[in-house]
Amino acid sequence: MSAGDTADPFGPGSDPFGTARLRAAICESWQVSPTRLLEDSAAESDLVSVGYRDRLFTELAANGADAAAAAGVPGTVAVWLTGRELHVANTGEPLSAAGVRSLTALRVSAKQGVSATHPDSHMDSSVADQPHGAGGDSLPVVGRFGVGFTATAAVADTVEIRSRSGSVVFDRDRSWQQITGLGAADGLTAQRVPLLRLAWPSQVPPADGFDTELVLSVRAGVDPEVLIAGMMSEAPDLLLELSALAQIDIAGTGFVIDRRPHPDEPGVEVATVRSAGGRERSWLVSTGRSAAWLVELDAAGAAVPADGDVLRAPTPTDIELSLPARCITDLVLTPDRRRVHPDADLTGIADGYVALMRALPRAARPVLVPRVGLARNDIDAALTGAVLAEVAAGSWLPTVADGDVSPRRAEVFADLTEPLADVLGDVMGGLASVDISGPAHLPGLRAAGVAEIGLADIADRLAGAQRPPRWWWRLYDALSPLVSGPDEAESLGALPVPRADGRLNFGARGLLIPQVSGTRASWIATPDRQAVHPLLERLGAQVISIVELLDLPELRAAVQACADDPYEADTDTVVAEVLGVLAADPDVVAPEWLAALPLPDSGGEWVCADELLLPGSPLAQVLDEDSPFGSVDPEFVAEYGVATLRRLGAGWGFLIVTDDMPVAADHDLPDEDLWWDAQPEPPQTLRAVRDLDLVDPDRWPAALTLLATDGRTAPLLSDRDGYTAWWLRRNAVVGGLRLGDHRAPDDPRLAGVLDPLDHPHADLLASALGGVIESAADAQLVLDRLADPARAVSPGVAIRAHADVVAACSSGVFTVDDLDVPAGVRRIDGSAGRDGVVVDRPWLVGVTEPSSAVLCGLPVDADAAELLADILDIGLASERQRADVVGEGTAATWDDGAAVAFAAATGRVPGHGEVRVHERVRVRMRDTGAEHTVAWWVDDRGITHLPAAAGLVGGSVSQSRPT
Repeated sequence: MSAGDTADPFGPGSDPFGTARLRAAICESWQVSPTRLLEDSAAESDLVSVGYRDRLFTELAANGADAAAAAGVPGTVAVWLTGRELHVANTGEPLSAAGVRSLTALRVSAKQGVSATHPDSHMDSSVADQPHGAGGDSLPVVGRFGVGFTATAAVADTVEIRSRSGSVVFDRDRSWQQITGLGAADGLTAQRVPLLRLAWPSQVPPADGFDTELVLSVRAGVDPEVLIAGMMSEAPDLLLELSALAQIDIAGTGFVIDRRPHPDEPGVEVATVRSAGGRERSWLVSTGRSAAWLVELDAAGAAVPADGDVLRAPTPTDIELSLPARCITDLVLTPDRRRVHPDADLTGIADGYVALMRALPRAARPVLVPRVGLARNDIDAALTGAVLAEVAAGSWLPTVADGDVSPRRAEVFADLTEPLADVLGDVMGGLASVDISGPAHLPGLRAAGVAEIGLADIADRLAGAQRPPRWWWRLYDALSPLVSGPDEAESLGALPVPRADGRLNFGARGLLIPQVSGTRASWIATPDRQAVHPLLERLGAQVISIVELLDLPELRAAVQACADDPYEADTDTVVAEVLGVLAADPDVVAPEWLAALPLPDSGGEWVCADELLLPGSPLAQVLDEDSPFGSVDPEFVAEYGVATLRRLGAGWGFLIVTDDMPVAADHDLPDEDLWWDAQPEPPQTLRAVRDLDLVDPDRWPAALTLLATDGRTAPLLSDRDGYTAWWLRRNAVVGGLRLGDHRAPDDPRLAGVLDPLDHPHADLLASALGGVIESAADAQLVLDRLADPARAVSPGVAIRAHADVVAACSSGVFTVDDLDVPAGVRRIDGSAGRDGVVVDRPWLVGVTEPSSAVLCGLPVDADAAELLADILDIGLASERQRADVVGEGTAATWDDGAAVAFAAATGRVPGHGEVRVHERVRVRMRDTGAEHTVAWWVDDRGITHLPAAAGLVGGSVSQSRPT
């Protein structure tokens, strides 16, 4: 205010801002340049209709913010209606003379902090675009071009500015009267007169509590209530954009903003706008070097990404943005404040964006990653690029390790689960956390430069991980739900697996998992027992049963190495593991070769298990005192138990030798070569009881009981041709006789010839007893027993015994010369004596006395009879019983009834040659002349003589009678 002005700005005639001088200067310019008035009219009209047509409250609120900033106080803006008068009041620096000059100048601004040399700015540091003088610069100045106040001309023809430093009024009607009085209104109408070029002093002060008050007389055609409603909707955003404002009141509805620092992120504040009724809206605000970035929060505190927002500088422009966060910047704008100036510098505009992301909950951060390819204009594309570069380099991405890393150092696994994240947190620190790894976040993470990985990548990342076995189990358990088929399993083909030997296996293939958990077996590649998980089977590991585990060639080699040099090999480990495997499944039968594994004996030396006896073993009770067996260390027995050591092969009962592909008699079995030579062909397999030759001769009954009651050896007793039964028949002695000299109690074939074995398990020993002629000794015994008249032998048994001896001799088991002639023969009447003949023709039975006839099986075979006669050193019946048929009979053929009846009655096949039929067949002995009626006869010419009646055949087959 000038020195000549009155001290009271509101006194009568006061003009504190020199408006009269300003009006005179402006009117003079219009008179000097007649086109200047038209230019001013057109300029104001353009600004009203184009530049600031819809920015009334935005510009007035910005003026209030600048006034508050200049005064260094929290700004308050209030709006109310009195009839058709719209009041907009604010606190802060009051109106100044420079401000009034700026308002009337139309094109210049007095606000500080703006370059006066900027192209097209038309700015001057001495004037302002609003009714507040420039104050301090603690907060940024919003207005720049001195034209924002023209927004008032869009709704009013009279605008009064009331300020505690003085008041002015702009009135279109008074301006028209002034212009017409000057004669400068050519080409204008009252409606086209510039409203804001001519100002008059006013003596009305602002409303109480405010430093400045604008009163707009709303012109006809403009609804004040609509203006109020629009301002109501703009208020929350303006409080956010204009940081100097703390409160806005619209027609009694208050809007208050509360700004408080974010508790965890420096440089970020939480701005909450509260309105009447307790409604609240909150934003996170991060202020960078040249922009503030905001994102709204919902009631739950989650981010609400911006959708279709515009760039704000700080008030809204017309530049649409696709960014998920609101940008409030200080970029230089065009004079209409709707576009960014072409020379505006975007450097550093994205600064602060990452801090905004970090202020969000971990799961919400990716929603602020801009989407590539959605830019709506060049400025949007440039901002998006700048933000993406900042996002890619900044540390905001939450990881499974509970830290934040930059996307360039991060990886994302789309199927990540909480259990998997919990395991991988300490080995894959750059892996994105679960809450941002889902499919919904992947596009944003890709845009930020995060590398996407799969199951195969996880397996590769773990190649060098050194973790406890239980950690690996947790990993497999977390991965298991993700492996739904062969593709996923193939992806994890190189997944590390900790082995029981402490090494790390790359991939589960080739590993064997003992079926019984907890089993240790160093002879195979097996996972550590604490890491074993069903997933490993799906990835290629094979479950191996205890039986298979004990039959592996790797174990056999380990056992052999221990047996060869128990002090050089890791015998302690192998023994402990093998016994542990056996104990894991009490029903498994160990392979016989496992008995070669050394055990500590009573003297502390390593000795193969099959060369040691367990304390109290039944085998020790039947062996000779000089047997080479030692004893297992008693403390070792106490540690592992008798049952397990027995199954291993330590002596308890007889041990077994097994060879699935024997090639020679080289198994250290007594008399094995004799048994081998006795076989018609080399055996395909060999299973035999060993150490039978070490049995005390007086303890065979007990030894046989041990063999018969042991489930491992008992089956071998039933194999008559096997080594075990073969050796026992020849060598085991019970009651002074070899087993081969006895028969089974239930075997009637040689009843009376061989005595039954008197033993509680004789039935189980049947195949190890006599009854089959296998040697000359067997044959000699049978013949001698048949010759013994003290033995009661039935004719049938004798006939079969003779047949067995002859069959054995015929097959080459022995020769006639290998036998001694028995003291007698057994005849078909059951008697025994030296005399007798062997019936070698079936029809001779009818003429040979039973007390002298000897038979070699049925039917009578001439060759067998001849061999038996040679063995017994007696004659043949055909040599002694010679006779002629009495009568010629009737010639017939084998097709006649008598011949057919004969064949049917005797079970013979009809023969060939001549047949003669008699009423009765009678023969006359040549040496005695005695006649006999016989069932049939074949004479020396080969003619068969048959009776006419079949009944005669059946009735006289057994024995003929002399006539």
